[in-house]
Amino acid sequence: MAVSRWLFALGWSGAAPLALAMAGCGHSAAEPKTKAETAPKPVAVTVAPVEQRPVERTVEVVGTLNGWEDVTVGSKSQGRVLKVHHDMGDRVKPGELLVELDPVDANLSVQQAQRQLQAELAKLGLKDLPTKEFDVTGLPAVIQAKVALDRAKQNVARERSLNRRGAGAQQDLQNSENDEQATTAALANAVLTAQATLANARATRAAVDVALQAKADTMILAPVPYARPAGVTGEIEYAVAKRSVAEGEMLKQGDPVLQLVIENPLRLWTNVPERHSAEIQVGQTVRVNIASHAAMPFEGTVARINPLVDPVSRTFQVEVAVPNSRGLLRPGGFAKASILIDRTAMASIVPIESVVKFAGVTKLFVVEAGKARSINVETGQEGLGWIEVIGALPKNAEVVTTGQTQLADTTIVTVRKPEVATPAPVVTSSKAGNPDESQK
Repeated sequence: MAVSRWLFALGWSGAAPLALAMAGCGHSAAEPKTKAETAPKPVAVTVAPVEQRPVERTVEVVGTLNGWEDVTVGSKSQGRVLKVHHDMGDRVKPGELLVELDPVDANLSVQQAQRQLQAELAKLGLKDLPTKEFDVTGLPAVIQAKVALDRAKQNVARERSLNRRGAGAQQDLQNSENDEQATTAALANAVLTAQATLANARATRAAVDVALQAKADTMILAPVPYARPAGVTGEIEYAVAKRSVAEGEMLKQGDPVLQLVIENPLRLWTNVPERHSAEIQVGQTVRVNIASHAAMPFEGTVARINPLVDPVSRTFQVEVAVPNSRGLLRPGGFAKASILIDRTAMASIVPIESVVKFAGVTKLFVVEAGKARSINVETGQEGLGWIEVIGALPKNAEVVTTGQTQLADTTIVTVRKPEVATPAPVVTSSKAGNPDESQK
């Protein structure tokens, strides 16, 4: 019994060093395998070089399209509307008749002024008003006064002759001299009266012209632009945007009749941030896009630049002339525009898939000495498959185009060639009712 207990104690005491020895041998053999398994493996990536190529620099703006001219035609005279010749949507040419007013009152005013002119001309013994300088001494009233003056002068001469010979009375001489003075004044008065009558006739002629103009104003016409818009070679045409009157309506002087707008070209009014004031110039090309024709860009030019900057919005107004010969653009519409400020600006271009955006940070990875390094960048112009990046890129850099999700700074990478897509095999279908044809 004592011997068995001793053997049992010896077994436990001997087993412990044996177990420790076995454990130590197992640990030393497994340690190299664990380090090999935990060593970082290179990440396979594809790369593309950073290219330097010219790109277009633009300023993106939005604005409103306006007619080249937007005119509210009003009535110059008062009267009743007799006929409206055009309505909303019609196209009219400059000088075309729009609205007629009742001309009865205007006709009566013309007749009254003409009768007054005839009365004044009758006082002068004329049928027509002279157009050039007119000598009133040839008028009958003036001739009559002149003849009377000549007779008075003859009487004075005769009385003076008789008085020198003592055959005439002193009283008769004085009477003849008084008659001479009276006839001289009468002649002067006849000349002044004739001149005043001639002036009245000319004033009456002006009244006739006013009445004729009032009669013409009963025919309300489309305005005629003083100058043709730049770039327009054909006829100018207005579009009726609004009608404000109806037949039979009474109009006062100045009441609106029709609203007209010139649709070709249009003016795009837009506000540009103040920081671009040194870049925007008259004559620059502008690309215009509208929602109704999203796939069809329109091209215009900068026509005018407001020299003042709005102190509230810190923007300045730019006017763009946009040709609209096809009539696809509508005044009042919203438009997006790109003002082209530079056609040949050099930029760093990378494949669009190389740019990584996460949590508000835009970056890309470059490969340097077999390791990846991230560089924060800003993006600019974008095209089909490429994008401009702005940042501290090293010279002749190569950017990672695939595998970025597994990368961090100093990650070891291995560059592989991009896979070339192989065309899918062509499968021919068998004819219906003959399934064994595909087996042949």
